[in-house]
Amino acid sequence: MAYSPPRTGEYRHVVRIERKSISTDPYGNVVDEWSIVPGLERIRAAIVAQRGGEEVRSMRASGIDRFDVVLRIPVADIGIGDRMFDHTGLGYDILWVGDLEGRGRQINISAQRGGLND
Repeated sequence: MAYSPPRTGEYRHVVRIERKSISTDPYGNVVDEWSIVPGLERIRAAIVAQRGGEEVRSMRASGIDRFDVVLRIPVADIGIGDRMFDHTGLGYDILWVGDLEGRGRQINISAQRGGLND
Protein backbone atom coordinates (compact mmCIF):
# COMPACT_ATOMS: atom_id res chain seq x y z
CA MET A 1 0.00 0.00 0.00
CA ALA A 2 1.42 3.38 -1.03
CA TYR A 3 1.86 6.21 1.46
CA SER A 4 -0.61 9.05 1.08
CA PRO A 5 0.06 12.33 2.88
CA PRO A 6 -2.63 13.95 5.06
CA ARG A 7 -5.12 16.26 3.40
CA THR A 8 -5.01 19.96 4.15
CA GLY A 9 -7.86 19.78 6.69
CA GLU A 10 -6.03 17.16 8.73
CA TYR A 11 -3.29 19.63 9.75
CA ARG A 12 -5.44 20.90 12.63
CA HIS A 13 -2.88 20.72 15.43
CA VAL A 14 -0.29 23.35 16.32
CA VAL A 15 2.90 21.99 17.89
CA ARG A 16 6.26 23.16 19.16
CA ILE A 17 9.53 21.22 19.31
CA GLU A 18 11.83 21.35 22.34
CA ARG A 19 15.41 20.14 22.81
CA LYS A 20 17.31 19.26 25.97
CA SER A 21 20.51 21.06 26.80
CA ILE A 22 22.85 20.67 29.74
CA SER A 23 24.00 23.61 31.81
CA THR A 24 25.27 24.29 35.30
CA ASP A 25 23.52 26.18 38.07
CA PRO A 26 25.27 28.81 40.23
CA TYR A 27 26.46 26.03 42.58
CA GLY A 28 28.15 24.02 39.82
CA ASN A 29 25.48 21.31 39.59
CA VAL A 30 24.65 19.90 36.16
CA VAL A 31 21.06 20.76 35.19
CA ASP A 32 18.97 19.54 32.24
CA GLU A 33 17.01 22.32 30.57
CA TRP A 34 14.44 22.12 27.78
CA SER A 35 14.15 24.98 25.34
CA ILE A 36 12.13 25.58 22.18
CA VAL A 37 14.08 24.95 18.98
CA PRO A 38 14.32 28.32 17.14
CA GLY A 39 11.85 28.50 14.27
CA LEU A 40 9.82 25.54 15.56
CA GLU A 41 7.51 27.37 17.98
CA ARG A 42 4.25 27.05 16.02
CA ILE A 43 4.05 24.36 13.33
CA ARG A 44 0.93 22.94 11.70
CA ALA A 45 0.73 19.17 12.21
CA ALA A 46 -1.49 16.16 11.61
CA ILE A 47 -1.42 13.87 14.67
CA VAL A 48 -2.99 10.40 14.38
CA ALA A 49 -3.06 7.76 17.12
CA GLN A 50 -1.26 4.63 16.00
CA ARG A 51 -1.71 2.02 18.71
CA GLY A 52 -1.44 1.61 22.44
CA GLY A 53 0.78 -0.69 24.41
CA GLU A 54 2.48 -1.34 27.69
CA GLU A 55 6.04 -1.14 28.79
CA VAL A 56 7.52 -2.43 32.03
CA ARG A 57 9.40 0.25 33.93
CA SER A 58 10.44 0.10 37.56
CA MET A 59 8.84 -3.33 37.95
CA ARG A 60 5.37 -2.15 36.88
CA ALA A 61 3.47 -1.84 33.62
CA SER A 62 2.85 1.64 32.30
CA GLY A 63 0.77 2.70 29.30
CA ILE A 64 2.41 3.89 26.11
CA ASP A 65 0.44 5.64 23.36
CA ARG A 66 2.07 5.92 19.94
CA PHE A 67 1.32 8.53 17.29
CA ASP A 68 2.12 9.24 13.66
CA VAL A 69 2.78 12.94 13.17
CA VAL A 70 3.21 14.84 9.91
CA LEU A 71 4.62 18.37 10.08
CA ARG A 72 3.81 20.74 7.28
CA ILE A 73 7.36 22.02 6.83
CA PRO A 74 9.95 20.91 4.27
CA VAL A 75 13.10 20.90 6.43
CA ALA A 76 13.79 21.23 10.13
CA ASP A 77 16.47 20.24 12.61
CA ILE A 78 14.44 17.68 14.57
CA GLY A 79 15.99 14.56 16.04
CA ILE A 80 15.41 11.55 18.23
CA GLY A 81 15.38 12.64 21.86
CA ASP A 82 13.64 15.94 21.15
CA ARG A 83 10.10 16.36 22.41
CA MET A 84 6.95 17.90 21.02
CA PHE A 85 4.01 19.64 22.69
CA ASP A 86 0.63 20.12 21.05
CA HIS A 87 -1.69 23.11 21.47
CA THR A 88 -3.36 21.49 24.51
CA GLY A 89 -0.05 21.09 26.35
CA LEU A 90 0.30 17.32 25.90
CA GLY A 91 3.91 16.18 25.49
CA TYR A 92 5.26 13.59 23.06
CA ASP A 93 8.69 11.91 22.89
CA ILE A 94 10.11 11.86 19.36
CA LEU A 95 11.25 8.33 18.43
CA TRP A 96 11.85 8.59 14.66
CA VAL A 97 12.06 11.36 12.06
CA GLY A 98 11.99 10.99 8.27
CA ASP A 99 10.27 11.81 4.98
CA LEU A 100 7.99 8.95 3.93
CA GLU A 101 6.81 10.78 0.84
CA GLY A 102 10.40 11.39 -0.31
CA ARG A 103 9.58 14.72 -1.93
CA GLY A 104 10.89 17.11 0.74
CA ARG A 105 7.51 18.72 1.44
CA GLN A 106 6.89 17.40 4.94
CA ILE A 107 8.46 15.73 7.96
CA ASN A 108 7.10 12.46 9.34
CA ILE A 109 7.55 11.70 13.05
CA SER A 110 6.86 8.63 15.14
CA ALA A 111 6.15 9.80 18.69
CA GLN A 112 4.87 8.42 21.98
CA ARG A 113 3.18 9.71 25.10
CA GLY A 114 3.88 8.19 28.50
CA GLY A 115 7.51 7.58 27.78
CA LEU A 116 11.01 8.80 28.52
CA ASN A 117 10.66 12.58 28.81
CA ASP A 118 7.70 12.68 31.21
